[in-house]
Amino acid sequence: MEVNAVTFHQSPPQIVKDSSEVQINCSHDDTNLVIMLWYQQRKNSPSMTLIGYGYESSPNYEGQFEEQFTLTRQSTVKGSLIIKTANLSHSAVYFCAASTQ
Repeated sequence: MEVNAVTFHQSPPQIVKDSSEVQINCSHDDTNLVIMLWYQQRKNSPSMTLIGYGYESSPNYEGQFEEQFTLTRQSTVKGSLIIKTANLSHSAVYFCAASTQ
């Protein structure tokens, strides 16, 4: 049985100034995974919330997240999550994931 593992790289933890713009980068090594998804996991929460997802163009946002976040893609295998104006409510762990559909 052969297992093909995809390698992901994400930005390290950041401590940021209030009201600053924050960029979190993600990359992986599988060009077949054309959709990139971003999740937020708040402290003391077992669940992750989907912020948004998208192909290389036209990201889709969940709920009110479009007002707070911008999703960008540099290529199929590279993308970024931008917190437009960070504040204490954005304190969380952010995860990127990728999918073929």
